[in-house]
Amino acid sequence: MTLHKPLLLAFCCLLIALCVQFKKSLFLEGFETGDLRNRVVGARMQKDGLSPYFFEWSIKDSARYYDKNNMYGVGVSNMTASPFFHTLLYPIADINQRSFSYIWLGLEYVFILLTGLLGYLLAKNIAQKIAVLGAFTLFLFTTAWEMHIAMGQIYILIPLLTIIIYYCLTRRNKLPAAFMAGLASIVLVLIRPNSVIFFIPLLFLAASYNRKYLLTFIIPILLLPAVYFSFENNRTYWKDYAKAIKATIKVHQTSPVVAKKLAGANAPKQLVRNYEGWDFAQIEQQTKDIKPDLHSENGNVYIIYYHLFKRMLPLAWLNLLSLLSVGTLLTFFFLYRKKFNLLTLPNAALFGYCLYMVVDLFSPVCRHQYYTVEWLFPILLAASLYKPANKWLYAGLLLGLLLNVINTSFIKMEHTIGEYLLLLVLLVLCLTRNVAPDEDCSNKKII
Repeated sequence: MTLHKPLLLAFCCLLIALCVQFKKSLFLEGFETGDLRNRVVGARMQKDGLSPYFFEWSIKDSARYYDKNNMYGVGVSNMTASPFFHTLLYPIADINQRSFSYIWLGLEYVFILLTGLLGYLLAKNIAQKIAVLGAFTLFLFTTAWEMHIAMGQIYILIPLLTIIIYYCLTRRNKLPAAFMAGLASIVLVLIRPNSVIFFIPLLFLAASYNRKYLLTFIIPILLLPAVYFSFENNRTYWKDYAKAIKATIKVHQTSPVVAKKLAGANAPKQLVRNYEGWDFAQIEQQTKDIKPDLHSENGNVYIIYYHLFKRMLPLAWLNLLSLLSVGTLLTFFFLYRKKFNLLTLPNAALFGYCLYMVVDLFSPVCRHQYYTVEWLFPILLAASLYKPANKWLYAGLLLGLLLNVINTSFIKMEHTIGEYLLLLVLLVLCLTRNVAPDEDCSNKKII
């Protein structure tokens, strides 16, 4: 009974944190349209039958497609969201941008709260529930989440979709859960194509599910792309998207100076000062004495290499290192899967997500601070599996999370150090220990 009071205290801390951070989010959201604008413009252009990926706005174009950050003249637009994500925005793409921004802020909090709720439901005992609530509360104060809000970003969808997949996969005898897991899986891949690597370790567990579950899981994976790609426009947008990604990589690989330019450090002036509910002259007047204090870092491997050696890491070497890293980890997983009992759903899911984050950290496109929001899923999953025997590993996770909360000049690149610490601890946790709960039966075939 004594543990019930700490659980209640954890809930109270979470409610206070939500109130504090939502109030701050209203402040951060009101500065400008952020990256949300290019998502809206991309959706509008596709809805109008236009490909958005090589479009750059000029004064002769309609304000419907205006984005001040899409006038760099580098030969490719600033739109990096997939065509499928733009499609998801079709129902609300024509809404006044100011109203859209408020709607998206609300959705961001719905998404993160759903992620936290599923993490809490995965916890089996009071200690695990407290760990989940504590980790979630701290995550609300990370610079990653605050920048995510300020820029109107979409990366919270990655942990949300992966935790939906995981949660549904734990419901082994529920066919609706199988369908939802399949639907979330294909949506995840269509939003973030490189997330397909997350599923590689999970393939080892396929034999532990019955045929009805697997068939139900596969139905949306086959059906959704069949319907979506039956439209010629969608196929065209994806071809342009692939070309645009290659062009964007070339721009980002020029030097970190160009990357900073793309991040907005040298963005063009606001040519259209008043549109769709945004009055930037008024905003600048109201906020001239108060600015958001957000400390962003770029934690890509190639950026770190540049800081260390003052020259760019060749793209071929970057890709090779990424491939070798993933290959080495997969080899370890394959060779030691029996010795360390790695073939459990928690181990495979954590490992798969670590593989995804390795690829993400090796990305040739500059990662800004809001990418760190992607760590929410493995942090919550690890918290829901807390065991006192692994307390030192959880201390490492806590330290990594705290380094993404604090902003100090005393520690250089503390957020980046925190990210790599999270990756290291999670890899140790899922590769050398059985993190599954005692009642887990992931490696037992269901007849």
